[in-house]
Amino acid sequence: MTLITASMTVSTASAQDIDPRADDILHATSDYLAGLGSFSVTADASTDILMRDGARVQPTATGQMVLDRETGFHVTRKGPAGQTTIVFDGTRVAIANEALAMHLFIPVEGGIDAAIDEVRAVLGTAVTGGADLLYANPYEGLIYEVETGRHMDEVTVGGGSAHHLLYRAAEIDWQLQVQSEGDPVPVKYVITSKWVTAAPTFSVQLWDVTPGVATDAETYGFTPPEGSTEVDPLTLDGLEIIAEG
Repeated sequence: MTLITASMTVSTASAQDIDPRADDILHATSDYLAGLGSFSVTADASTDILMRDGARVQPTATGQMVLDRETGFHVTRKGPAGQTTIVFDGTRVAIANEALAMHLFIPVEGGIDAAIDEVRAVLGTAVTGGADLLYANPYEGLIYEVETGRHMDEVTVGGGSAHHLLYRAAEIDWQLQVQSEGDPVPVKYVITSKWVTAAPTFSVQLWDVTPGVATDAETYGFTPPEGSTEVDPLTLDGLEIIAEG
C-alpha cells in the first residue's frame, strides 16, 4: 500500500462514514508506531490459498523483525517454504530464501518507506500485508479509500483486552485490534480481499512489541547463505513459493 498525498486524503474524506471512536484509536496506534524510533516484534502471519481442487488452506509463518527508522530493518520469516531473510541497510534491500538457495538485491533511494515498497513489489501484498503498519505515517495508508469505519467491541487477544476496529474500503475490508490498556499497540491485523475469488484473507498477530531496541551495523548486514545463487529481482517465478510459505 503506497503512501498517499494529503490532497488524495481530502478527496476521499467526504465519502467516509467513520465512527469517531474508531478514528481516535486508529490515530493513536498509528502515532504510537510512527513515534517508535526503533523496535522489535514477533508475528505469526497466514494467508488463504485456494487450491486447484477448491480446498482452501491457510499456511502460517512466524517472523521476527528489528526496525530502526534511521538505519534499516532485518526480518526473518520461517514457514512451509523454509526461512526467508529480508534486510534493508539504508541503501539496498537483500532478500534470500534458503529452501530455494537464491537471493537478490534491490537498490533503494528514499529510506524505510521506499524499501517497504520495493519488498512488496517483489513478494506481493498477499504476504506483506502487515507492512502497512511500518510506514512513517501508517494512518494515511490505512485510511486510503476507506468508506466506513467502526469500533466493534472490546475483545481478548493473547490474554489481553483490545479494541476491535472494522474498516471497509473499495477493494478490501480490514480489521485492526489494538491493545486497550497501556500503550495503543496493535495486536492483530486482518485484510480480506472482497472481490477476489473465495475472498482470501491475510492475518497477522503481533507479539512482544519491544520499543527502543539497541542495534548496530551487524544487525543490518547481509551475507548470502552458502550455496545461494543471486537472481535478477525481475525474475519472480520462484518467489511464489516464498509467498506461499
